[in-house]
Amino acid sequence: MKVFSTPSNWVCGLTAVAMTLGAAPARAAEQTMELRSGGGYESTRLPKGTTEVELEQQLSGACRFNRSWGYDLSKMELWVNSGCAARFKVMTSGESSESSSGSNTGAAVAAVAAIAGLALIASHASKDRDQSNNNYYPDDNYPQRPYPDRPGGGGWGNQIRGMNNLCLDIEGGLRQGNQLIVFRCAGGNNQRFSFTRNGEVRVGNMCLDVDGGSQNDGARVLAWQCNGGQNQRWMRSGNQIRSQMNGKCLDIRDGNARPGQQVLMWRCNGGQNQRWWW
Repeated sequence: MKVFSTPSNWVCGLTAVAMTLGAAPARAAEQTMELRSGGGYESTRLPKGTTEVELEQQLSGACRFNRSWGYDLSKMELWVNSGCAARFKVMTSGESSESSSGSNTGAAVAAVAAIAGLALIASHASKDRDQSNNNYYPDDNYPQRPYPDRPGGGGWGNQIRGMNNLCLDIEGGLRQGNQLIVFRCAGGNNQRFSFTRNGEVRVGNMCLDVDGGSQNDGARVLAWQCNGGQNQRWMRSGNQIRSQMNGKCLDIRDGNARPGQQVLMWRCNGGQNQRWWW
């Protein structure tokens, strides 16, 4: 009798083994941190092992989760914005002792290695079954999707929809310096965006860029050659797309969601013209 008949079943089975062998009791701990925004974006590093953050006491401003404060466990970062100042309770899980975990570590590592190998095999098998071409771009956060037409490095990515079901769009096509607008969704390469691990939002072979690194409300957003600058780094917070440079949000100008309307940088306020779906 076959216990595991498919690669996915093997992965599930070995994951359970790894979790069982690698598990060890952890010591939970709490500590408090204070962080203040003087009106702009401020952040601080979270302690190693942080599992959750709660607002313990608001000190000044309006502190609203995912609007004027939040945290990112992938970056181990706590942030505040728009004048929020508060004391936060930080929950961490301690490391288990060597004596209780040492014997489990080798088995867990071996199982995880087996999972990685089988997952790779399953991934290739799935692609062979479902696709007959190799036109994939290795997007960091989305399933790989084929688009045969790839002029200028485009032909991959996902539409980002906003108010009135309009799509983010590089006005006039994928040329450096063209501005970000919303337009009727048409599926063109200038409407396909990809988030990368280092915070870029790529469109074709270019990046979304806050024009001139401006900190002002109303700063334009352009397609520009990727250069790793802070004005080309973004983060997703709920349905908002924020600049890592200053915490401001992509915003449909004047809340007037019509084809051709500019998308600018503005202080995050939770409005519908600052909400996006991908």
